Amino acid sequence: MPSNYEGVEPISISGVTGGSQQLTLLEAEVSLTGNEWQKHPIVTGPEALCILGIDYLWRGYFKDPKGYRWAFGIAALEAEEIEPLSSLPSLSEDPSVVGLLRVEGQQVPIATTTVHRRQYRTNRDSLVPIHELICQLEGQGVISRTHSPFNSPIWPVWKSNGEWRLTVDYRGLNEVTLPMSAAMPDMLELQYELESKAAKWYATMDIANAFFSIPLAAECRPQFAFTWRGVQYTWNRLPQGWKHSPTICHGLIQTALEKGEAPEHLQYIEDMIVWGNSAEEVSEKGKKIIQILLQAGFAIK
Repeated sequence: MPSNYEGVEPISISGVTGGSQQLTLLEAEVSLTGNEWQKHPIVTGPEALCILGIDYLWRGYFKDPKGYRWAFGIAALEAEEIEPLSSLPSLSEDPSVVGLLRVEGQQVPIATTTVHRRQYRTNRDSLVPIHELICQLEGQGVISRTHSPFNSPIWPVWKSNGEWRLTVDYRGLNEVTLPMSAAMPDMLELQYELESKAAKWYATMDIANAFFSIPLAAECRPQFAFTWRGVQYTWNRLPQGWKHSPTICHGLIQTALEKGEAPEHLQYIEDMIVWGNSAEEVSEKGKKIIQILLQAGFAIK
């Protein structure tokens, strides 16, 4: 963001890492439709941040817990009928499907201090869905019962499709976890690079439950413990809400794609995009990337 567009009003934004960043707010003239210019509040900062809500913008709407539908203006595009990558027989239609990356259990940073926080009151509507989800994840081997001095509270998240996501409030754990040297790609740079391709056709791919596909080393698991209905569980796979999960996930997917000699693409964590001058070219690139990821152990939806 150019310096002459930097805001002065401070604002705190919670991002995908589970932490908060201090940014600034300003009013700027923008054109959301490509025609009319209007003043809108804009969050600014020195870096392009991955803020929770990207999935809502991608879908074009958000359905809140009260059932109200919030729509976002998106320019209409003319589409031609082509074979979607989702029609491949090796892909899953089950949103709860979980893969298992064929790697050793990941050695991740361990907290420098024991963090034990009790469960706080959660939304009543989430109780039954979260219990069912915990039973499902235990059956899939994603979580298991444990006894640990660590404990973090469950933080159910309402999804736009009307379902609940099991996340844990790891803000306390994040505060006492050492940083990693690896870095995430800059979202703004990815956007500029994608715009420079000027292709006619694009295809996107999404790994199903990517974090839950990545195994953790046994000695790293106790710090992720949480309690539900008097039983303590912990994650055997990479959890959501922990500060280093996006970076670790991105790096492992990147390694798998490089090892498989994937065609040219852009990647941000578990999302990939390919492009080309014809539907056939894009389809072939997408199929190649999907096969590489499936062979690595991921599940694709």
